[in-house]
Amino acid sequence: MENNETVCHCMDVSRGDIIKAIKELNLKTVEEVGKATEAGTGCGGCQPVIQEILDEINR
Repeated sequence: MENNETVCHCMDVSRGDIIKAIKELNLKTVEEVGKATEAGTGCGGCQPVIQEILDEINR
């Protein structure tokens, strides 16, 4: 998945936006990502992908 691809379609948040927030704000949970970016706060269908991104960055 490229950084410009949309992860959260409800809130129009890209993978790059999520990665930037995780790195800049030291986010550790899907809920924290949601508060920072609104990703995953609509239907919630993208929450597993957000968790995958978190796992990838916070190894």
